[in-house]
Amino acid sequence: MTAYTVGGPVPGLAAWPVETFPEWSATLPARSAVTEDALRQQAAALLQHVYRWLDAAIPVAPQLVAVVPMLVTAVHLYQAREYPACLNQVQVAIGALQQARATVPGLPPL
Repeated sequence: MTAYTVGGPVPGLAAWPVETFPEWSATLPARSAVTEDALRQQAAALLQHVYRWLDAAIPVAPQLVAVVPMLVTAVHLYQAREYPACLNQVQVAIGALQQARATVPGLPPL
């Protein structure tokens, strides 16, 4: 038997797009301005961090330039105020950079 906490996430449901349940989308609350600002700040900080890391790491491993298009996409998403998508895109780029760190000695900590 699985126990669920009240208000906790339902396993697997987060992976389903809201469009799957059109009758629910009308009842979902819009993101608050506070949430939007928090996502914006988080996305901006993460983009800046990865940019600075790449600035230091590319001289050591020039092949890391292959990650730049992923970050350009993330910046475009940020500019379009699509902060959750931006954060997801940056996480994908960070995953690629983490793999590179495991194979290239001398890269700074991410």
